[in-house]
Amino acid sequence: MTQSPDSNQESWKNLIDEIEKARLEIDLSEKAFQWVQNNPEAVDLAITKEQAAIEHFDFLIKQAKKMGLKLDMNQLIAKVLK
Repeated sequence: MTQSPDSNQESWKNLIDEIEKARLEIDLSEKAFQWVQNNPEAVDLAITKEQAAIEHFDFLIKQAKKMGLKLDMNQLIAKVLK
């Protein structure tokens, strides 16, 4: 069973949306690390959250490459920073 071109484009759009969210999560986790510097337990949690966010982002990028999707990082970052 093959996907229609519209279905494929919808999958790409969904993946790009998820990549944008993952990049935002990395940025938020970096900021959270700055907020918790005086609490050792919170620092550990912030580090773990950032590592998970980075791994999720990397996973999504690999999925995009497997789908043949070309991503322009500058455009992606611009969307996230809106």
